[in-house]
Amino acid sequence: MNAAGDQAGELRRLVEEKRQAIRRRGRLRTVAVLSGKGGVGKSNLALSMACAMADRGRRVVVMDADLGLANLDLLCGVSPQHNLSHLVEGSRGLTEVLTPVPREERVTLLSGGVGLKAMADLDDDALQRVFGALEDLESRADVLILDTGAGIHHGVLAFAHAADLTLLVTTPEPTSVRDAYGVIKSLGPAEAGRELLLVVNMASSRAEALDVADRIRRASARFLGRSPSYLGCVLRDACVERAVRGRGIFYRASPYSSASRCVGELAEALLQWGEERTAPPETRGLRSFFARLARGFFMEK
Repeated sequence: MNAAGDQAGELRRLVEEKRQAIRRRGRLRTVAVLSGKGGVGKSNLALSMACAMADRGRRVVVMDADLGLANLDLLCGVSPQHNLSHLVEGSRGLTEVLTPVPREERVTLLSGGVGLKAMADLDDDALQRVFGALEDLESRADVLILDTGAGIHHGVLAFAHAADLTLLVTTPEPTSVRDAYGVIKSLGPAEAGRELLLVVNMASSRAEALDVADRIRRASARFLGRSPSYLGCVLRDACVERAVRGRGIFYRASPYSSASRCVGELAEALLQWGEERTAPPETRGLRSFFARLARGFFMEK
C-alpha cells in the first residue's frame, strides 16, 4: 500500500475512534456518592471531584441529594433561591433551579432536597412533565454527581441502585469501616451494569488505604458474595479543614496539596472507568436515572 493509502487508512481509524468516544459519552453519566456514616468527608470529596472533572473538560452538575441535612451550598459559598421541588411543582424552570458555583465555568449546583421525594408521588403525566423539564440537563452536563445522605436509609440506597456508578466513601476508622460494610450488605447482590467503587478518605498513607480497602473487599466477598472495586484514596491533609472553615473547596484552595493531587487521580480513574465499563447506552441518561428513582426505588417498603 502506498503512503497516501496508509494516511487514508489512519485517518479512517482516527475518525472511527472519535465516533466511538462520542458514542460512549453520548449520554449524561450519573455518579452517586454515599457513606455508611457522617463525618467521612463525602461532600467535600464529591465537590472537589466535580472540579477535578471540570478541569478535564467535563461539564458537571452536583446535586445535593441529602434529603435531611443538605450542605453543599455552604461549601460552594452560595445560597440557592430555588431547588428541585420548585421544578417538580412547576413554579420554576430548569435554569432557575440551577445555581452556578462561583469561579467555576463547568460546575453547577442543583439543590435536590424534598423535590426528589416529591417525584415519587407524581402520576405518569406529571412525571413526564418533570422529565421534559429536566431533559435540557442532558445538553448542559456530561456528569451528574449526587451527594447523598449518610447511612443506609431507603433514599440513600435508591440513588445507589439508580446511578451508573456508586462511590462508597470510608475512612480508616473502625466505625467507618464497619458502616461501609453495612452499606455493601444493604445494597444486596451486584447488578449488571451497576458499578460499586470504594474510596478511602483521610488515609495517613496509601499503604494504609490499601489495607483498609483490602479488608472491606475480602469480608464482602466472603460473606456477601460481592466486592467493591478499589478506586483509590485521599490522604489526610490540613488543607481540607481550612477550606471547610473558609466555606471553600479544598481542591481549589490548595491545588498542589497531597489531598488535591489524590482527587485529581480519582477523577481521572473515575472518568476512565465510566467511559469503559458503565451501563449500556439505552439504560443511561437523565430520563432513565430519574425513572428508576421515581418508579419503585422511592416506594416505601
